[in-house]
Amino acid sequence: MNSENRALAPGPSPTRCDRASARRVRWERGTAAAAANLQILIPNPCGIARLLLLLASLALPVLAQETVTIPKARLEELERKEAELERLKAELARAKGEKVGLTQPHAAEVGNIASPPVTAQVVARVSPALASLPPLKDGELVEAVDLASHYRSDPAAADLRYRKQKFRVQGEVAGFEKPLFIRNYKIILKTLDGEMKLICDLQPPEKFSAVFTVNHGSQLVGLMRGETRVPIAKVGDTVVVAGQCTGLRDLVVALSGCELQSVR
Repeated sequence: MNSENRALAPGPSPTRCDRASARRVRWERGTAAAAANLQILIPNPCGIARLLLLLASLALPVLAQETVTIPKARLEELERKEAELERLKAELARAKGEKVGLTQPHAAEVGNIASPPVTAQVVARVSPALASLPPLKDGELVEAVDLASHYRSDPAAADLRYRKQKFRVQGEVAGFEKPLFIRNYKIILKTLDGEMKLICDLQPPEKFSAVFTVNHGSQLVGLMRGETRVPIAKVGDTVVVAGQCTGLRDLVVALSGCELQSVR
């Protein structure tokens, strides 16, 4: 084709070119919008990694609180202690059952033991009044409780009747006194008043080389030649002692120069 024919050949019309340009512009704009939306939905990968690390760091304390790791030896020790506790609980339950079984059959016996026994009423001795008594005779037998009661109630009147008089006293032995380095010994007779004492001072017979107490002071024995011990009296015995009354002093009615006449 010559130059004239090429010049006369028809080219693209202006309308078609405008349409192609418009389609291209719309495609570029759509691509850009899609890319922008995709960037919003999928952020930067580095940011995603940092976000995952942050979430993991927040979850670790929670997992640490729920899961605790202990050594094996400690776990075995705890298991042994738990087994021992269960064994002790079982023994305690068994012991309680045995206690109930032992208590119930003997409930009646316990009630009987707890009840105090009925004791017979003891009637205290009433000493006769001094004014009602006849004059005291030499060697007359006087009860030790009466002699002490008379001095307790009226010392002056008792002195008029008993002091410097020789008579016999009968009573229960309440104890003994044996002073050191002194041959004489003393017998304490029982009275109705715990504060009042009646003490008889005696000189041992010549057959005894010494007199002393045994069995924690509850018995009086005499020592004869050859180291033979002879019982004289013991606490609770009833004795009769003859002597002279020397009166009352410091709540003690005393008899001196006494002789032990009988013991039973």
